[in-house]
Amino acid sequence: MKGLSNLIRVQKWKLNEKRRELSGFEDLRDDFIRQLADLEVAQQHEQEIAGDQSEVSFAYANYAKASKLQRDNLQASLKEVEEKIATLNDAVAECYQELKKYEIAVDARGTRLKYERQRAEQVEIDDLAIDMHRRKGRQSY
Repeated sequence: MKGLSNLIRVQKWKLNEKRRELSGFEDLRDDFIRQLADLEVAQQHEQEIAGDQSEVSFAYANYAKASKLQRDNLQASLKEVEEKIATLNDAVAECYQELKKYEIAVDARGTRLKYERQRAEQVEIDDLAIDMHRRKGRQSY
C-alpha cells in the first residue's frame, strides 16, 4: 500500500509539473496573439498617417516590409508554440491516466481489504452463533 501511495504522490507531482509547463506555453501563445493584434493596430495607424501626409508616405514601404517580417516571425513562433501545446496536452492526458490507474488500484485494494475484513468478521460471528446454538441444544436435554 505504501508503494502505491508513493507512486501516486510522484505521479501527482509529474502531472502538476506538466500542467505548469502547459500553462507557461499557453501564456506565451496568448502573448504572441496579443503582439500580432498590436502589430496590426500599429500598421493600420501608420497606414493612415502615410495616406494623410505625403511627406511621410515614402517611408511607409520600409515600415510595411519590416512589419510583414515581424508578423511572419510571430506567426511562425505562434505555430511552434501551438505544436508544443498540443504535445503537452497529450503528455498531461497521459500523466492523468497513469495517476488514475494508480488511484483505482488503491481503491480496489481498499475495497478488497474491507470485503476480507467483513468476511472474517462474519465468519467469526457465524462461529459464535453455532457455538451458542450447540450450547443451547446441550442444555435443553
